Amino acid sequence: MVKKTLKIVLAFVLSNSMFSQQTSDVKLKEDSNPIIYIEGFGGPSVVKNVGVSGGVELNYQSGKSLFSFRYTNSAGYTRKSNIVIVFPAYYKSEDNSEYALLYGRRWLMDNHSYSVSTGISYNNLELAVKDIDGNRFAHYENFWAVPFEANYKWFYRKKKSKLIYNAMIPSVGVKLFGHIGTYSFAGVGVSVGFGLSKKY
Repeated sequence: MVKKTLKIVLAFVLSNSMFSQQTSDVKLKEDSNPIIYIEGFGGPSVVKNVGVSGGVELNYQSGKSLFSFRYTNSAGYTRKSNIVIVFPAYYKSEDNSEYALLYGRRWLMDNHSYSVSTGISYNNLELAVKDIDGNRFAHYENFWAVPFEANYKWFYRKKKSKLIYNAMIPSVGVKLFGHIGTYSFAGVGVSVGFGLSKKY
């Protein structure tokens, strides 16, 4: 009778333990989410001349590895004349569109992250050049470059957003970006993003 009772108790304990483990596994799967987010960014930059840059970027993180696709448009401006009457006038002397694939590393904290990335990009550059008579015309160049960026980002510690199935969690950060190539450029600006910035 004692042996039979012990067997029943042991079977009950084992079944509860297995059920608890299965519940934990299910909860872990429910709590797990991919780290994927999209962001827009913009700020002052320098191509050949001082100007502004802006763009969008899609990011996916696996472990500490960060994979990104970035589109950036950069414009530089040149003063039309050295003579200033009231306000100086400028014209757009260069306009570059960059399509970049980057790989980097990203380190997560409770409510912020750091990342650095580099990769390869293809660029379409339009330059405003002058002929010997001083007339401006467009000159186009295509070239490959080595893009880079560094990010510092803040986001919610916990999942709080109610937008689009609780996945559109806002973030804000600072981005240093640019590329090294035939026409190198660098910029710094603010980034605003939405998505899953960490495991929630």
